[in-house]
Parts: sequence; C-alpha cells; structure tokens
Amino acid sequence: MALWRGSAYAGFLALAVGCVFLLEPELPGSALRSLWSSLCLGPAPAPPGPVSPEGRLAAAWDALIVRPVRRWRRVAVGVNACVDVVLSGVKLLQALGLSPGNGKDHSILHSRNDLEEAFIHFMGKGAAAERFFSDKETFHDIAQVASEFPGAQHYVGGNAALIGQKFAANSDLKVVTSISDIPTGIPVHLELASMTNRELMSSIVHQVFPAVTSLGLNEQELLFLTQSASGPHSSLSSWNGVPDVGMVSDILFWILKEHGRSKSRASDLTRIHFHTLVYHILATVDGHWANQLAAVAAGARVAGTQACATETIDTSRVSLRAPQEFMTSHSEAGSRIVLNPNKPVVEWHREGISFHFTPVLVCKDPIRTVGLGDAISAEGLFYSEVHPHY
Repeated sequence: MALWRGSAYAGFLALAVGCVFLLEPELPGSALRSLWSSLCLGPAPAPPGPVSPEGRLAAAWDALIVRPVRRWRRVAVGVNACVDVVLSGVKLLQALGLSPGNGKDHSILHSRNDLEEAFIHFMGKGAAAERFFSDKETFHDIAQVASEFPGAQHYVGGNAALIGQKFAANSDLKVVTSISDIPTGIPVHLELASMTNRELMSSIVHQVFPAVTSLGLNEQELLFLTQSASGPHSSLSSWNGVPDVGMVSDILFWILKEHGRSKSRASDLTRIHFHTLVYHILATVDGHWANQLAAVAAGARVAGTQACATETIDTSRVSLRAPQEFMTSHSEAGSRIVLNPNKPVVEWHREGISFHFTPVLVCKDPIRTVGLGDAISAEGLFYSEVHPHY
C-alpha cells in the first residue's frame, strides 16, 4: 500500500509539472529545472515543439491562420498584365557593356547609364524600385537582351494578373477596365506601384483613395505618398535600413484618419496592407473587417514560401530579422512592444483604428521575389472578411 501511495504521489507530481509546461511554456528553463530537481525525479525533459525562433513563429502562424467565415465568391480584376523577365541584374548590366560606377537615383531613366546608376543606388539600399524609361528604342533593346539572356525566366506579371491568379482557383473572376465598371457597394482593392511624380500621387490620394476600400503598398510607396501629400514624417528623405515601425504606423493612421471612411467623410477606404522585407502591418477602421489577425499572418507566411519556392516554411532557409522591440508611434505616446515568436501577431488600437503587426521569415537565398508584394496582398485579401454592409 505504501509503495502504491508513493507511486501515486509521484504520478500526481509529474502531472502537476506537466501542467506547468502547458500553462506557462515561457517560464524560464532554469526555474523548471530547479523545480524538477527538487522533486528528485531525474533530469528535466526538453520542452516540446520547435526550439528555434523561426520554427516557433512558423508553428504559431499555422495555428493562427484560419479561413474567414464569409469567403469571397466573385472577384473582379483590372486590366493590368505584362511579362516579368527574371535574371541577375548584375549580369544584365555586364551584358549591356556597363561597368560598376557610382549610384544615383533618377526619377526618369533616359539611357543605359541612368539604368546602371539607379540600379547601383537601390541595390546599395537593398530596396526595390520601378522607374519609367523615356527612350522607347533603348528600352526595347535592353528588354530584348534581358529576355534572351541564358537562364532568364519568364513569368506572368502585373498587379491585377498576379492577384487574379491567386483568386482564380477559389472565386469567379471578372475582368474590368476601370473602377466605374464596378457596381456601387462592392469593395475595391488598389495595389500601388512605385512612382516619382508627386502631383500624380497627390491626385491619387485625394481622388482615388475615397473610391477604394482597401490599399496595398510597400515602404517606398508609403514614404513617397506621405512626402507628396505632406503627411507625417514627410521630411524624411529615405528610410534608414528597416523602416521604423512607429513611423510607418503614424503614416498609416494618418491615411485612414484623413482620407479613410468616417461619419463626416464620403470615403470607402477602411483597410491598408503595408509590407516591407522584414515585417507587415494591417491597419483597419474598426467595424468593417474581420479575421485580420489571420490575414496579416497569411501574407507574411506566403512571403517566405514564395521567395524560397517552397510549399511550406522551411525553417533552415529563412531567418527572423524584424526589430526585436519597437514603439507603436512617434507622433503620440505609443506602446513599447517586445517581439515574441510564440505570439507573432501583435495588435494595438488608436482612435478607432486597429493595427496588426507580424514579422516576416525572410528567405536567406531567394529564388523569386518578382511579384512578391502582389502575392502578399492577394493572400491577405483571401483570408480577410469584409463586413456585410458592403
């Protein structure tokens, strides 16, 4: 009887320790080892599940990403398609007979030398860029050299075409030529592209934004937008490395507060999906969207899988490079956030606007990044749920 009673006590103690693991998985390992040793039950077992930050984050995403209750049934896409030619930029410059020189940004490209300078300028910043090429013949010569380069890959390109591909297997698609072709009350998503004409961007902000429901953009487009419309942090000439989360949050807040839907403003804009290399943010006006936690996680997850050309996240091929801590605002007294891979989506609120932040698992040796922003926005939309009043 005494032997049985002792076994029972040991069983209950083991069960209690197991509950500690389940209920407090982030309890310091030293505390757990001390507890286990004090019970004289032998070496402490290793905690279950993946141990790397990347592995824990990917597992947490998989648990968070769920389909919305109300799914998209019909999706209309605009007429915007092209052929993306993917090859090494350095090798293309060599094939064009260009040698490395000094980098310089050009708002419009007029020659091969302009292309070389702009390429070196943005490659040094690790940033993507799009520029208009004014000389038609020179542009076609460069495009032909790129297309015929050994090993060059050809893909369907264009925002509408790429987003349409994502929805094609899950919704009825309709091609439209302009926003005016879409019936009133139907949500519309606008994916911005890089531009250098401030007057044009300002016109888009004031005339187009009120007609769309959702917006997708990257760090270059966001900064140029606030510079063009005299928004927050518009004096910043360029991002210094990773875009500051608090600054990005301030600009997203300003867009929705000044140009989004409100009781006093006839605007449909209620959602912005911001994506940069190491993190994403979804900002929404309260009361209009659901499942945004899953949506922002899904967009970040597809960034890692598409860049690495894998079906699922391969934790050996990605790295967590997002800021380990950050402020949610610099325009007001924001909160200080410390990143936790076990809880990868962080949520905060500001005057009727909700923010969902998640890091990205960045592919160490990317296979394909062309069209990645469109894939991110499409995945985020696919997992988003718009409220019925649309």
